[in-house]
Amino acid sequence: MSRQALGRGLESLIPIQGNIDEPQAAAASNRQELPIDVVGPNPFQPRREFQPQELEELAASIREKGVMQPIIVRPKSDGTYELVAGERRLRASKLAGLGQIPAIIREVSDRDSMEMALIENIQREDLNPVEEARAYQQLMLQFQLTQEEMAAKVGKDRSSVANTLRLLKLPLTVLDMVGDGRLSEGHARALMTLEDESAMQSLAEKVIRDSLSVREAERLAQGIKPARPAKAKGSKAEIKDPHARHLEEELRRKLGTHVKVVPRNLQKGKIEIEYYSLEDLDRIVSLMG
Repeated sequence: MSRQALGRGLESLIPIQGNIDEPQAAAASNRQELPIDVVGPNPFQPRREFQPQELEELAASIREKGVMQPIIVRPKSDGTYELVAGERRLRASKLAGLGQIPAIIREVSDRDSMEMALIENIQREDLNPVEEARAYQQLMLQFQLTQEEMAAKVGKDRSSVANTLRLLKLPLTVLDMVGDGRLSEGHARALMTLEDESAMQSLAEKVIRDSLSVREAERLAQGIKPARPAKAKGSKAEIKDPHARHLEEELRRKLGTHVKVVPRNLQKGKIEIEYYSLEDLDRIVSLMG
């Protein structure tokens, strides 16, 4: 869905022409220069990570040219204001040492404030996957929204919202890895094919440690090692008994890790079971009973 479509979703919340960063004449009467210290943060802000370098760059621009687009605030009973949209501009303006900031004052509800903050960040693609999932969850729980209703508000299809929400099924430690960028959303989806949280965490650590691709993570999650480099020409190819291959597949599914059955002859052989941490080893031993 385009940013223009998201902007139209925002227009249904406040009577402003254009998108959230382009308030025009319809809002001019409510535009004021407010003391920057009377504007408090938006408690519904879904974004938790702000890159210091990006804020410094914006602050440098503000020092030179001023704040080009006003923030949106709502009045509070004590005479101060609560931010609705424009978190980056507010933070950068404080870094730039501004005493005042241009603002458009609007009377909006908690629900509208949450939705506007979410849409602003999605317009700019500022949210990491975990922040976006938690924002969806918060809105849906607080205001009893369905996935279809949530999707309509943010200009996405229902399946996209559903897939993002599924990330919250990951262990908190793995969510942190996704949130800070050590794991991609694709890696996270590969981990979600595992049912055991310990296995998810172990595989996540291996993905980061070995810099595995999403495809390699998917194959490991299925109990299959990433493909090894081809053997040198002339080496003896491995020929495995179909029964041994079947046993490997069964053990991989049951143990959630790579298993290799190595027959030595018709009567003897060995079984190799991989683990990726001591916790993973405990998990495998427990499954083996």
